[in-house]
Amino acid sequence: MVDREENWSGGQDTLIQTGDLVDRGPDTIAVFRLFEKLRAQARSVGGEVINLMGNHEVMNIGGDLRYVTEEDYASFGGRQKRKEAWDVRSGWLGKFVLNNFNISHIHHGHTVFSHADMHPEWAKVGVDDMNFLATQAIMNGEHRAPIFTTKGPVWNRALASQEGGLEETCKTVESVKKILGVNRLISGHTPQHKTGKVLSLCGGSYLDIDVGISKYYGGHVGALEIIENNDGTQSVYALYPTGRLLV
Repeated sequence: MVDREENWSGGQDTLIQTGDLVDRGPDTIAVFRLFEKLRAQARSVGGEVINLMGNHEVMNIGGDLRYVTEEDYASFGGRQKRKEAWDVRSGWLGKFVLNNFNISHIHHGHTVFSHADMHPEWAKVGVDDMNFLATQAIMNGEHRAPIFTTKGPVWNRALASQEGGLEETCKTVESVKKILGVNRLISGHTPQHKTGKVLSLCGGSYLDIDVGISKYYGGHVGALEIIENNDGTQSVYALYPTGRLLV
C-alpha cells in the first residue's frame, strides 16, 4: 500500500487505519503528516485511506495528556504550541482529526470497523449517527459524552477480553452483526502484543487487529487483508513478515 519512499502504492485499494496514531512516542507530527499525504495520493488515483478515531485522539483533543512524551512536546516546539495544534477549531491537527476521522465505518456492506469493540446498544444507534454524535460532542467540548465512555466504540474491550467467556462473547458478536447487517467485526484498541498476532474469535466473525505495532508494545508488524471475491464473498488474511495466513 505504501512504497519505500512512503508514497501511496495501493492503486484503487482501500487502507483502513483503526486509530491511536498518537501518544507514547515522539513522532506525532510525522505520522499525521504521512496520513495527510497518503489520503491525498490515494484519492488522486481512485484509492482511499480511511482513518478511525481512537481513544488517544479523543484524549489529546480533550486535554488528557498523560501518555504524551517530553520528546513529543519538543517536536511541536513546546507544550503551548502542541496544545494549539490540537485545537479542533483552529489547530491543524485538531481540525484534521475532527474533519477526517470517524468513529466507525462499514466497508462494502460486509465488515464494520471501529477502534474498540462494538456494543450492541451502540450498534443500534447506527454508524452514521455514532459518527455524528462523536463530532458534535467534540465540537461542544463534551469529551466525556456517552459515546466516549468505557462501553463506547473507542474504549470498549469486552469482546477482545472475552468478558463472560467465549460463548457469551460470540453471542454479542452475532447480535452486533445482525443489527448492522454485516459478516464480521474488526477492531483494534486491545493490544495482542504477547503474541504479535491478529486475534480471531467466533469463527473469524470478530478480529482484533492490534498486534502491538508501536515500539511501546514491541514493534510487532502485522496487517489484515480482505480480498473481494467474484462470488460476493471475501477472503481474509493476516499478513506478517513471515508470511500470509488465512484467517
